[in-house]
Amino acid sequence: MLFVNLHGHGFDVAAIFLGLWLLPLGLLVYRSGFLPRTLGVLLIANCFTYVVNSLTSLVLPQYEDIVSRWMRPFEFGELLFMFWLLIMGAIPKQVVDSGS
Repeated sequence: MLFVNLHGHGFDVAAIFLGLWLLPLGLLVYRSGFLPRTLGVLLIANCFTYVVNSLTSLVLPQYEDIVSRWMRPFEFGELLFMFWLLIMGAIPKQVVDSGS
């Protein structure tokens, strides 16, 4: 049973790193002119959501449900980013002819 519990805590530690990679991605999206800046802000907020949820489940497991419920609205950054790339990335750009 010890190793089953450790396995669950391992996922929580991994989720911290899954969230931390969203910080540089969010900064890159925010600074790029290709993607909307609001997506970058949402990705950065999603970064802190992963970290806060994971740290709460590791340090204060009795408050995990409460914190998870409060962080739920900030978890949609990755989903919106994926849908934006899926929908807007599929629209072909018009190539401007250089007058040959």
